[in-house]
Formats: sequence, C-alpha cells, structure tokens
Amino acid sequence: MDLAKLRQKAEADFKEVGFPTTKEELWRFTDVSRVANTEFSNDWKSSDLEFQALDKITVVFENGKLSREKSNFDVLPKGVCIGSILDLVDPRIGTLANAKNAFVLSNTAGFSDGYFIEVTEGSKLDGAIHVIHLADVDGAAFHLRNFVSAGEGAEVTVIEEYIGRSGTQYWTNVVTEVFVADRAVVDHYKVQRESEASFHFQTLESHLGTESVFSNHAVTFGAALGRNDIRGKLTGEEGEAICNGLYLLKDSQVFDTHMFMDHAVPKCNSHELYKGILDDKSRGVFCGRILVQEDAQETDAVQNNGNLLLSRKAKVNTLPQLEIYADDVKCTHGATVGELDEQALYYLQTRGIDPKKGHAMLVLAFANEVLDEVKCKKAKVYIEELVYAWLEKVQV
Repeated sequence: MDLAKLRQKAEADFKEVGFPTTKEELWRFTDVSRVANTEFSNDWKSSDLEFQALDKITVVFENGKLSREKSNFDVLPKGVCIGSILDLVDPRIGTLANAKNAFVLSNTAGFSDGYFIEVTEGSKLDGAIHVIHLADVDGAAFHLRNFVSAGEGAEVTVIEEYIGRSGTQYWTNVVTEVFVADRAVVDHYKVQRESEASFHFQTLESHLGTESVFSNHAVTFGAALGRNDIRGKLTGEEGEAICNGLYLLKDSQVFDTHMFMDHAVPKCNSHELYKGILDDKSRGVFCGRILVQEDAQETDAVQNNGNLLLSRKAKVNTLPQLEIYADDVKCTHGATVGELDEQALYYLQTRGIDPKKGHAMLVLAFANEVLDEVKCKKAKVYIEELVYAWLEKVQV
C-alpha cells in the first residue's frame, strides 16, 4: 500500500466533490453545512477525560492519537495483533471505503491515527477489545482510520466507544473497514457519547466470506449533528450480517443512519433492527436499503425501524427500501413512528406506579428489543447503565 498516493488522490477527489448538500438524495434530510462552514484545527493535547475499561485489552486514543500509556495491549494471546493503523502495511486499506464521499475522502486524505486489529486463522479471542476515543480539544478535527481483519475461522469482539467533554465543539470523522473471512465471526459494538456540541460521522464497511457472521450494534447518545453510514457486502454463501441500533436524542440533536446491505450470492441472511427514542426538538433519520442481486437466490433479509417520540416537536424521517432482482427470497421491511401508549401509562398508575417511573418503564420496554440482541455481557450492562442515565435527564 502506497499511503502517500492514497492520500494525494483522496485530497484531489475531495476538492472535486466537496461536502454534500440537501439537494443530493442521500443527504436531503441532513444538512452538514455546519461542518462544511467551520474551520477545524489539528491542535493536540493529552486528555484528562475519565473512562471505564470494559475488559483487559484496551486501546485508548487521546484527541485523535494513540496513547500507549493509557492502553493495555502489550501482552496479547497468540494469533492476535493490535496496533496503530500508521504501522500497518496491508493492501486492503481503502479497498472497501473507496466511495467518492466527502467524509471518507477527507478521512483518507488526513487521518492522524486509528487502530488495526488482526486475528489470524483459527484464533478465538476470549473477552472483548475495548477501543476508547477521548475528545476534549475545542475546535479540532479528529480523522480516525480503523481496520479489522478476522482470518478464516477466527472470532473477535470489538467495543468501539467515543467519549467527549461536555460543551466542547469538535469534529470526529471515522472510517472503519472490516474483513470477515470464511467461517469467521466479528461482533462489533459502537457506543457514541460525544459532546452535545460536537459533530460525529462514521463510515463502516464490511466484507463477509462464506459462512461468516458480522454483527454491528450501534448505540447513539451524543453529538449535535452526526451520521452513521453502515455498509456490508455478503460475498460467500451462508454468510450472515446482523445490524442493530438504538439512537436516543434530545434537545436539538440531529442524527442520521444510512444502511446498505448487498446480497451478492445465494443463501445469505441479513437482519436489521433500529429503534429511535426522541425528545424535545431532536430529529432522526433512518434510511435502510437491502439489495438482492440476481444470483442471490434463497436470501433471507429483514429490516425494521421503530421510533418513539416523547415530544410533539421531535421528528423522524424513515425510509426502508428493498431492491430485489431474485425470485426465491424472503425479504421484509417495516417502519413505525408513534408515541407512548397513554392507556398503558394509566394502567401502571392504577397499580401504584408514579408517572415518572411508569414513563421510564415503557420507554425501556421499547428499547429492550434492541438491547436484548447484545451478546457481550459486559457491553450490555454498560449500555443499559447509559440508557438509564439518559432517561433520568428526559422530562416526563
């Protein structure tokens, strides 16, 4: 891989493409002019933000750069390699995230650091790798590049967390490429709790082989404006992609989720469940597209997006899509937008439960369908605690 040439081409393409506008179909509900019109610096300092390590292996980044002092990956099991993306020489970097997208291009042109995780053939890692990104430099941009490779029959769990100082405005721009070889399993979690004044954008691209499993669970709390672009390509028979997410928005937050799953071969499964809980004047966007190519017979694909509005001023735009060119398939999609069931809340009150607690119980019941899909116990407990804390801040 010639990194210098990759960067030069990306920089030239970015100058040609520029930031998207709401006139473009893929961005018509999300105005990114606040990012485009802000000048960001490359200033750096160490971070004094606190974090909770969820497992023994931790990879910590401070304001866009790897902190070996705060990380703990010096001693690793056989078959597992972890380090800075700047030290990795792999010709696959940039082969998945290669679209002429402003956020991908700006990342490729200027990423300062990021992690790589490589699990070799047949290796199975007990526990999770917890990657923590700390951000507390006002006015800075953090372009982070991540790379995960699971060899044939390998298994790995990765928890990717983003933490920001409250009130600090900065831009986090992430690209993660995931390669899942035949019969490999990658269980990936993302917890985004950036500053409420920040901008957060991530593109996650995955490539799945035969009988492989890739699961992605995204939980969103922070950022004033952000977007997740999650894309996967199933290239081997009996591969499976699982994408679940929960976005909890309040105040004037805007968060956009775009998902694209490409079924290129027969006998593959993809299951997507996303739920949003929105309060105040927040706004959510969900656009999910499943493509079943002509040769992809016996595809099983399910996509659901449910949204709960806690305020009459909150808003959601949801666009589930199926594009099917094969005839022997099972494909469904659905979307809902609604409010709390007043009758259910009244019923709880008649049983002696006060309105605030009853409100929280109903919201949790709505979210639990997503939380129940989290297999990693440590991640599940942690995420549930964050959800409870968020609900404490939401007015009844």
